[in-house]
Amino acid sequence: MPVLHNPRHEIFAQEIAKGASQREAYRAAGYEGENEDAVDASASRLLTDAKVVLRVQEIQANAAKRAEITIERTLLELAKIGYADIRKAVRWGEGVAVRDADGNETVSNGVSMLDSAAIDDDTAAAIAEVAQTRDGIRVKFHDKLAALDKIGKHLGMFSERVELTGKDGGPIETKGDQALTIETARKLAFLLETGRRAMEGKAKNGV
Repeated sequence: MPVLHNPRHEIFAQEIAKGASQREAYRAAGYEGENEDAVDASASRLLTDAKVVLRVQEIQANAAKRAEITIERTLLELAKIGYADIRKAVRWGEGVAVRDADGNETVSNGVSMLDSAAIDDDTAAAIAEVAQTRDGIRVKFHDKLAALDKIGKHLGMFSERVELTGKDGGPIETKGDQALTIETARKLAFLLETGRRAMEGKAKNGV
């Protein structure tokens, strides 16, 4: 869609798309309010305008396209880390060829890193740091578990939900400022533990 006809609406949409808060975007657009609550209320109403919402989405989509940021590419980059094999970058064991600063090679049973030209692009993307230390070369890979966790969550592999209810299936009741009493906390802990054990039981039984 084209630029919004209302210049203030356009500025507001641009600011929201850049990550500004509703209040910040509202003020950047030149609007004022009697107080912060009034500003927040007006900004919220403006953000329900269909044209403004569509404009924000369009700006964000164009920015992502320019940066070539897509879900597929993000998952591919995470996969490089999650499925990286250290043997594609480092060698160890009997008969490892080690090259010194002068280019001379000797056979060693220690650990050596492959030449950078010999490491494939996917493995190189998974390496976070390569450093020459007093004891030799240190190679650090990006966090495999964190990458796999992100991939798994995107695929819905780790979604768990435990529903908590009060008496007769109704909502858990709270009173005044004592929203979470010790007794309520105990009940919640009990229900959560019960749910956790149930999930473990299903996993063991292959359910």
